[in-house]
Amino acid sequence: MLRMESNPEILPYFPLNIFLFPGEDIPLRIFEPRYKQLIEDARTTGITFAIPFVLSQEIQEFGCEVRLKEIVAENPGGRMVVTVESVSIVQVVSFSRQLEGKLYAGGAVKRLPESEPIENQELLHQILEYRDLFDPGFLNYCKHSPLITHQEVVRGLNLPSEDKYRFILMTGKNRKEEFLAGQLRYLKMIRKQEALLGDDFGLN
Repeated sequence: MLRMESNPEILPYFPLNIFLFPGEDIPLRIFEPRYKQLIEDARTTGITFAIPFVLSQEIQEFGCEVRLKEIVAENPGGRMVVTVESVSIVQVVSFSRQLEGKLYAGGAVKRLPESEPIENQELLHQILEYRDLFDPGFLNYCKHSPLITHQEVVRGLNLPSEDKYRFILMTGKNRKEEFLAGQLRYLKMIRKQEALLGDDFGLN
């Protein structure tokens, strides 16, 4: 079972087929009246809101809590392009189609605790080897700490939202670390093939 923070909190909802890990950001186009109101509330009061993950047109059990990072563009009609940044992973506890006095939906959420550090030495070796051989910026997402967490590696892997959601559903440290090791092996294979193709072009 996934451990949760104890006290639920009511947050506005903006359900989307997007799953962000803490520190990731993404641009959103805002045009519906309810979400114009939500972004205006976030701009004026600093509230955060949840993006419950939508899969096959259904709201799933988990999502991310985000803050408004930047309003990139806005026209006189109120349409906007904004950037939001994830601050935590949340469990969706309840759903209301409309919060009191608002146009947008909302409900109670529980925040997941911060990700655990990786202790598996073989996996840590794989991570550092991949960084050193193929991607010097791979661990730029990590906090200023000697410890590397599961979520930081997932973020560095730049996985699709469905894969990130699947990772959140995984139980047990071993299963999560096997998944990360498999993803790193796949990436290493792709990078080696790219290098070979580059050499072939250079010889022609």
